Formats: sequence, structure tokens, C-alpha cells
Amino acid sequence: MKKRTKQMIAITLLVIACAVIGNLIVPQPILNKAIVVGMGVDETEKGEIEVTVQIAVAGESSAPGAPNRYAVMSGKAPTLVGAMDEIARTTAYKPAYFHCHMLVFGERLVTNGVKKITSELFADDSIMDDVSIMAVKGTAKETLERSVSVQGAASVYLQQLNKINSSTGGHPTATLKSFFTNFETKGYTPYLPWIEAFPVPKAIGGANTGSDEQNYAFDCSKTVLFSDDGKGFVTSETVTAALGLAAQAEGLVMEIDTDKGHMDVNIKRSLDCWKIDKSGKVSLCALYFINVITQSISKDDSSLSESFVTESTKRFIKEKIRAAEETGRALGLDVFSLRGKYHKKYGEKKEPRDLSLDLKITVRLSDA
Repeated sequence: MKKRTKQMIAITLLVIACAVIGNLIVPQPILNKAIVVGMGVDETEKGEIEVTVQIAVAGESSAPGAPNRYAVMSGKAPTLVGAMDEIARTTAYKPAYFHCHMLVFGERLVTNGVKKITSELFADDSIMDDVSIMAVKGTAKETLERSVSVQGAASVYLQQLNKINSSTGGHPTATLKSFFTNFETKGYTPYLPWIEAFPVPKAIGGANTGSDEQNYAFDCSKTVLFSDDGKGFVTSETVTAALGLAAQAEGLVMEIDTDKGHMDVNIKRSLDCWKIDKSGKVSLCALYFINVITQSISKDDSSLSESFVTESTKRFIKEKIRAAEETGRALGLDVFSLRGKYHKKYGEKKEPRDLSLDLKITVRLSDA
């Protein structure tokens, strides 16, 4: 009997302890944190740093299928840390950045230089190293305040756009770690996707999720190249396509005009290899497996020979890569980080006498 009584008391005490501990540790992170899903950094006209965060608002929509709600808060100070502290004081909660997957740099900051801010963000333990970065026309603040048709938050929309751009042959996604590392590694040219907002019709029945009455979508077909001091230069869609062709071409659709007409070609698979000669000759040896999606070359499809398609595609790829290289040279920048590839193989103390890019492109039709 005594044994049974002791067991009952022990079980009761265990239940009470679990309830007390659960009450102490479970609600606290939710009640004392502001969950940040997106973050933007701007430089003001006065030279201050303005940080804007998009915060998930808990409990705003309980109905199944209802859109999530988000609050946008900003802080302004002479330094990045000061601006982030201002947000904490404004919200009365400590912002939690572990769910932040999108970081946006405003146009003024990009133009004047992002290197110092990038270094400070990378050194901040609260910011995840794998957060994706984009640069935006206008300000990061107004970007995060935009109402979007397809998602409840501009930062969530941009996160999905970034993934799609990467998976369909666009330039590889830039993260805080990769972007910072390129600045710190000799011979590499950092770059970011460049996004521009454009108005779209408001979704029927959609909730107004931001401060604007107008809904927006974003285009990221251009690229920003950065000099060693961190100043950004917005380049054309050609540079974006060339970066994809030289690194991550699979999924890329190429619109090719020939003397016989037009055709859309999809790169289904690609193999690339960079070969570096000690004298400074850098060769891109790439093999692209393609298929023709649509074409308007002739009335008779059978006249579309394999050799014509492959040669037209090869010529198109070479023209894109050469045009991107010339664009970079005009800006004093190395689009494909040829010098960095050279130093990676031969060491930073070795300097190429004459750095040049040689293209060895092979194209094959494939149904695989």
C-alpha cells in the first residue's frame, strides 16, 4: 500500500513539474520575440542606415486558407547596430532573425558601397549566413512595404522568385556568406540579382497586405556587379544570361533569332569545366545538351536540321558570353572572376601576364 502511495505521489509531482516547466519555456519565445521573415537595408540622404524588417504577426488569421499577416517596422541610426536596436525599442520585442531568408539592399546603398554593411551583417551572430541577398531599384523599405498579388509578404515573394530564377538557369543565388566571401577573396567579382517592381492588377478577393493600394510583382532579369570597394553597377540581362551559361545553365530557355527565323531552345543539361593556363589563358570548356521547344523557321519542320540548330545555339552562347565580358571590361570589372580562378589554382602571389578568356563550346541535341 505504501509503495502504491509513493508511486502515485511521484507521478503527481512529475505531472506538476512538466506543467510548470512547459508553462515557463514554451510561451516565452513566442511572447518575447518578433519573428523576422525579411530584412532590408538602406542608406538615407543624410548618410544614416535605415533597417526595415517584415515581421510575422501571430494569430491574425485563424480561418483555413486565409492569408498570413505581416507588419513592417523600420529603425534609423548612424550605424547598422543602432538601427537594429531602434527596431527592438519600437516593437517592444527582440527581433528574431533565424527565420529571415531574404535580405534586400536599397539602390543608394548599392551605388555608394555595400562592403562595410555586408561585413557587419556577416559578423552579426543573429543574422543567418545562408540568407539570400538581392539588390533593388529604389529603397528596400518601400520594397518590403509593397502589396503583392501572390504572397502575403514581399519578402516571401522575393524568396520564391530567387529560387525560380536559380532553378531555371538564371545566375546562382547569392547568400550573405558567398557575397561576403567574394569580397574577401582576391580576384573574385561579387554580384547580386537586381530587382525592379512593376504594378499588376489586384488579385480578386485578395487581402491588402501592405501599405500600398496597388499590387506589385518583381523582375530580376538584371545583375549588379560590384567593384573591390563595394560599389555596384547595374548591368543588362545579357550579363545575367552569360553568368547562367557559364555556371548554372540547366533550365535556361534561349530565344535565338537566325537568318531563317526564330526558335526557343531549352538547355536540359550542361557540363562545364574551367581550364587555366599559367600564362593567363582561361578556357571555358562547356557542353550543352539542348532541345528545341518552339520554332518559326520554316513551314516544313523537317528542314530544321540538327547541325543548323546546334551551330545557331553555339553561336548564340558565344555571343552572350563575349558581350558580357565586354560589358565588364568597359566597367573595369571581371564578370566571370577570371583572375580569381587563376589565383585559386596558382596562388595569390602569382599574377597572369595577360588574362584572356577562350571559349570551347559544344552543343548537342538531346531528348534525355
